[in-house]
Amino acid sequence: MVLTNGLSLRIYFNDPPELSALRTVDVDLLFSRPPKISSSIPLEPIFERIGLHRSFNLDGSTKFVSREGEVEFLIPDRGKGDEHAYPIHRLGITAQSLRFLNMLTYDTIEVKFGAHNVYLPDPIRFCFNKLIVSERRISMVKQEKDLRTAIELAQLLHRLPEWRCKVSSRFNELPPKQKACVIRLLQKANNPLCEDLASSF
Repeated sequence: MVLTNGLSLRIYFNDPPELSALRTVDVDLLFSRPPKISSSIPLEPIFERIGLHRSFNLDGSTKFVSREGEVEFLIPDRGKGDEHAYPIHRLGITAQSLRFLNMLTYDTIEVKFGAHNVYLPDPIRFCFNKLIVSERRISMVKQEKDLRTAIELAQLLHRLPEWRCKVSSRFNELPPKQKACVIRLLQKANNPLCEDLASSF
């Protein structure tokens, strides 16, 4: 599943005004844990053919990079303290094991991206995830980027009835601390989606 690619969300929502035009060209690919992969397809030769070369993060996880951007691989962790890269042998890579990703594996959406269909996280859960993760960012640049993405998406979800009606039920899936974080950051941004959640909190 494609976890982050602003262009894919813009395509899915038909280029809405709420989402900024400028987005990173980096792509994060999210796997369920354990990954569901039916055949062995080493990725390095495929990425090499399109100019992306293997590199590594500090934790030993794999990424493929070029001057234009990079592709990273993520997987939900097993709980606090699980910081080891996760080997995905069938693809010849290791994935970063990160917190709060499991929520993004449910109710994914499908969007046509060029000649391919890709799966994206449920936009509501993606919005909540970005808010929660932003508070844990060490880098102020990444924190601001996560917040901007979440706040813009929250404005869009509030405007669209077919998504707005699902917000409260998704919110009620969160643990109390995560609910408090979501409410606090939406209130701070004076975001209208906060009104939809007030009665659920």
